[in-house]
Amino acid sequence: MRIEGDTVDAVRESWLIEDRWWTDRPLRRRYWEVVTTAGRDSIVFRDLVDGRWYRQR
Repeated sequence: MRIEGDTVDAVRESWLIEDRWWTDRPLRRRYWEVVTTAGRDSIVFRDLVDGRWYRQR
């Protein structure tokens, strides 16, 4: 996996968020805290409703 041109070196943590399941717009996301080979710490997530990937920081 690559984030903005950097290769992911390690995954520090992963977690699942499920909220607003009772609404028309539920929130389901899988998050990963990763470290790239350049030493950057980033949080990325995949929206499990629309299937898209996002970088949080």
